[in-house]
Amino acid sequence: MSDLVVVKANSLIEASYRLSIDEVRILALTIGTMEPKSNQKVFDFTVADFVREFPEISMDNAYKQIQAAIKRIYDRSVRTEDKNRITEFRWVSSRTYFKTEGRFRIAMTDEVMPYLTQLKGQFTQYQLKNIAYFNSIHSIRIYELITQYRNVGEREITIEDLKKWLQVEDKYPRFNSFNQRVIEPAITEINERSDLIVEVEQIKRGRSIHALHFTIKSKQDVQSSKKIANKRPNFPHKNKYGSYVKFDVNNPKFSSHEYANYAADCLKILDKFYNDISVVTLDDLANYAKFLAVNQSHKSKFGKEQEIRVELKKRGYKLVNYELKEIPQDQIDFVG
Repeated sequence: MSDLVVVKANSLIEASYRLSIDEVRILALTIGTMEPKSNQKVFDFTVADFVREFPEISMDNAYKQIQAAIKRIYDRSVRTEDKNRITEFRWVSSRTYFKTEGRFRIAMTDEVMPYLTQLKGQFTQYQLKNIAYFNSIHSIRIYELITQYRNVGEREITIEDLKKWLQVEDKYPRFNSFNQRVIEPAITEINERSDLIVEVEQIKRGRSIHALHFTIKSKQDVQSSKKIANKRPNFPHKNKYGSYVKFDVNNPKFSSHEYANYAADCLKILDKFYNDISVVTLDDLANYAKFLAVNQSHKSKFGKEQEIRVELKKRGYKLVNYELKEIPQDQIDFVG
């Protein structure tokens, strides 16, 4: 398996289209081989390329699967929509089978290319290997919609929009059915087979489920934080300081006196444990900032709260109400 990167405009990720799992795999493989600043529209790949990127595909069946998928994708279209217009166009303008070579060629349409290369606006990128073991088209689509906001750490999507983007408006009239057949299996597959850990909260409007709130975390960050946090001595129990151990996120200096004492003791534990700011976990950087904010007399070996925020920014994070948030992806320059 290679390190191919799939890059798509956000408007394409939020477009409405219906594709099979093998059709999406072919598109992902093709897009992954594109040069971000190229105008190349014709792409060749072999059965071996396909099986290498999607290891669960049997070599014995791969040729027939690819041939069938390319035949179908030739007739598929994608629909984008904004406030002023609706546009519909095809993915592929031509297809070629090299009968004796195990090789295929597809040409992307002129209309789809601006959504895949020469991207200057908002776009999303992810490594192809993160979807390589998915067996559901819904898992891939929801993974892409979530990955759009992985730097933010959360996303809310209405049920109406999600059904429209997945092209299942005419199915699953009851939310329970939609949840059991589409959402839950997709989230399970994402959590088990990708680089993300995702939690879903149902948002009600009246008695019905109006939207889903996704909390998004990187497995690597979660595992690294757990590994280091397990080594660091625990902070003292807040009950030890009295009944009003409270942190005021809006004005930390107005936090309770008991919390200030708690914060001072926690800073001592952090300073004793860490000798280099580069190995401080993200969670503990947030703790540093919070504990330093409650009292100007509080000090740490890594400086004041501002120095901690600078370190967080270097890692692509910021604090919003003293909670960690990744810097939005549309503020990160693409290096291709």
